Amino acid sequence: MDQNLNANRVHNTELGFNTTRMVFIFGNLATLAMITFGDLSSDPFRLALSAFVIIINIASVLSFDTELKQFEAIGKDTNDENSNYAKTGAKNPWGAFRVFCLLICVTAAVTQFMAINA
Repeated sequence: MDQNLNANRVHNTELGFNTTRMVFIFGNLATLAMITFGDLSSDPFRLALSAFVIIINIASVLSFDTELKQFEAIGKDTNDENSNYAKTGAKNPWGAFRVFCLLICVTAAVTQFMAINA
């Protein structure tokens, strides 16, 4: 496979992963700030904040999973090349990374949901 094509695929996938990571981090920081400093006595506010927490974390799980699948596919595609990227990419435990991202997002959603509705 063309090395320039693979470099572009890796670059695009990494940009997507970084974008997802920033949405996850800043979205959860914003909800944590609202939980900490906001007035949670209003039921509509709690409902909206709960929905936002669930939506942002589900979207993050789906996006992280897709991007990690793409990294895994790129690693498999370049497996026949004699490069350090290909050797390392083929050996990475991509399934474990996907489970780890799932656990982080679920934990963030559940703990925030519990804090909002406590």
